[in-house]
Amino acid sequence: MYFDKENETIVDGKIKIGMDHKADITFVSHAHADHKIMEGKIIATPETVELMKARYNFDPKNVIDLPKNVKLLDAGHILGSAALLYEGDQTILYTGDFSDRKRLFMNKFFPKKADILIMESTFGREDYVLPEPEEVMISSLDWINKQLNKGNNVVAYAYSLGKSQLLAKLFEDLEHPVFVHGSMLKMNSVYSRFGIDLNGFMTFREARKHNFDKKPFVFITPPRTKIDFKAKRAFFSGWAKDIVGHDVTFPLSDHADFPGLIETAEKVNPEKIYVTHGFNKEFAKELVKRGFDAEPI
Repeated sequence: MYFDKENETIVDGKIKIGMDHKADITFVSHAHADHKIMEGKIIATPETVELMKARYNFDPKNVIDLPKNVKLLDAGHILGSAALLYEGDQTILYTGDFSDRKRLFMNKFFPKKADILIMESTFGREDYVLPEPEEVMISSLDWINKQLNKGNNVVAYAYSLGKSQLLAKLFEDLEHPVFVHGSMLKMNSVYSRFGIDLNGFMTFREARKHNFDKKPFVFITPPRTKIDFKAKRAFFSGWAKDIVGHDVTFPLSDHADFPGLIETAEKVNPEKIYVTHGFNKEFAKELVKRGFDAEPI
């Protein structure tokens, strides 16, 4: 049993499982476009399968039962995101994208001990230290309420899968209307089927059609959406410090920040770490400085 770093694949005899990479069996860690694979034998959580069906017309006939020795752990990134734990003569943990912080209905990732750790490094540079999500959410609600009370509309920019659903739940009790981009509806429906009720939101197009946008409102929409009305603009992302052109940015992330990545490596305490996605070279060097046997892939 070993990890084939060139193909990002766990190999155990005749079993070859690709970690968000195509192999005999492919583990799809979550339903974001940069991780989706829809051909061949697929293992994924039920939530990821449903999101892929709704977003990409994925055919679930490709989904198989988990192979022996495979466990999936909640990665805390978006609905259905999972880390993979393979238990053989060595234990291998692949994190996928993960968050080590709870955000409303999203639980945080609890890593397991492993001999080999394959981990993401989206924010794997020491200048990416993010505040607690609860602080960011309280701050954003305060800012949005002030804008609405001044008579200003608010556009909240966020990715249509994951962050947008978090904002919808965060804003659902505002005293002003909250509308969503049409791309969110199918995603919201899947979240609702898995116990996170997000079915009560109207699209901005429908709101305009029925003249429901005549009082100050909030519009949740993906980045780069063009708008033709006056509004204050807020961008929600872990990349907040790098984003310009908005009235305000809120550092709300679905990934672990630099300290969270370090703490995760320390909790797993593996013999070997492979670093992927993001600042993999920089983060691998940082891990080596801290005494780990680490390398980027």
